Amino acid sequence: MIKKIFTLLLVSCSFAASAQFGIEANYGSNGSYDPSYNGFTHFGAGISYDFDETFGTKLDFGMDEFSIQNDLRGMKTGVSNLRVTAQGVVNLTNLADSRAFYNKFNILAHGGAGISILNSDIPEYKNTDHLLNLVIGITPRYEVGENFYLTADFSAIANVSQHYFFNGELSYDGAANSFTGLMYNATIGIAYKFGSR
Repeated sequence: MIKKIFTLLLVSCSFAASAQFGIEANYGSNGSYDPSYNGFTHFGAGISYDFDETFGTKLDFGMDEFSIQNDLRGMKTGVSNLRVTAQGVVNLTNLADSRAFYNKFNILAHGGAGISILNSDIPEYKNTDHLLNLVIGITPRYEVGENFYLTADFSAIANVSQHYFFNGELSYDGAANSFTGLMYNATIGIAYKFGSR
């Protein structure tokens, strides 16, 4: 029994030693599909955890503002969107060639699900939308210093059961009805990994 516990502790310590925590932040553009919009009003940040050189996970959040010309009201209206998403991460470069992890340039893929809070800036719409978000994206990164990276990212986000259009108007007139809102982020950022590889 003691031998099994010792073996388990040894494996756990080995796993922890090979794992790596990190932080990241990014800024850039966001956009929506319907109505069509793009602007530079996205900010995001997150924490990451690498299980090994190829696979990891991260918890990130994003803030987006949409302001779209509303012909019905003769002014710009929109929504604010705040999301938190748990995602899996795969180092595609290392997956193709295990030696590539030690190269300065890598391409990561990520995807997952989380929750979003969406609010309209039109005064008569007071209710908050609570949504399921689905995210998939790709992140090229370049190591400029030890464990310090410059990153670029493109992510597509689906907001499931959205009740406000991105211009702030309700998606229904009468009985409540929802749709899946599609948006994207294209950003640049920085990332840092703690510990040694």
